[in-house]
Amino acid sequence: MRVTENTINRRVLRDINSSLRRLDRNYLELSSGKRLHYPSDDPVSLAISLKLRNGLREIEQYKQNGENAIAWLKTTDSLLDELTKVMHRLKEIAVYGANSTLPQSSMDALAIEVNELKNHIWQVANTRHENRYLFAGQQTKTPPYDDSFNYQGDNRPLLAEVGTGVLLEYSVPGPEVFGDIFNELDDLEAHLRNMEHESVSGDLGVLEQRLDQILIVRAALGAKANRLERNIERLDIMDVNYSGLLSKNEDTDIAEAVMRLKMHEHVYEAALATSARILQTTLVNYLR
Repeated sequence: MRVTENTINRRVLRDINSSLRRLDRNYLELSSGKRLHYPSDDPVSLAISLKLRNGLREIEQYKQNGENAIAWLKTTDSLLDELTKVMHRLKEIAVYGANSTLPQSSMDALAIEVNELKNHIWQVANTRHENRYLFAGQQTKTPPYDDSFNYQGDNRPLLAEVGTGVLLEYSVPGPEVFGDIFNELDDLEAHLRNMEHESVSGDLGVLEQRLDQILIVRAALGAKANRLERNIERLDIMDVNYSGLLSKNEDTDIAEAVMRLKMHEHVYEAALATSARILQTTLVNYLR
């Protein structure tokens, strides 16, 4: 095979460019702190990084879902706390109304207060969180109770995906909390106005049952909030672990990169020095 001057020149230039590319690669690693920039850098490590990054995105989404669900639960619990206080007041009214010595004017005053508290409960039942109705089931854009106190939502709770295939209920449909409370309060109001003391005493038992149900719901909401908080703590740990693995897989080993840089600098300088001697060769050198 004949080796010409052009062949040598092309080979020298190719080797210099190759050394320069290696230097540029080292500079990029050191300046960015990352050793993976292109698929060709390390296909296996790149595939691992993609899986880790996807896992981190999923973890972040699960955490966000959990935090949104906790906010919903806390808002719901605050409303149920308010509802609990209203129910205690209604029980007091029923106790007063069961007293057969009360005059008509007092019974009427109690009936008026029952009506006001019923309207207040209606407002609680139609409360929104982030522009969505809390007690409408999955019909969150529809007010759960209309002006006639009829339920318009459904009985399906909202679900939050807080892990791979893990769904957690975090809303409470209206009937589970309020039951038939509006009709029950209509009965109490009528019994008070009609001086039906024995019936008012029976209404007291109904109110106690409704209060017990509200307390059961609140306990369940508290347990769900605790579970979500523990789940977020677990996701935080996973986030740290995944981030550590990603860093280990992608980040540049600074000491090793500096050593490679120095080595490639020497190789590049040697290539330049050698090429300078080779490329200076002319016909005059041969005539000597």
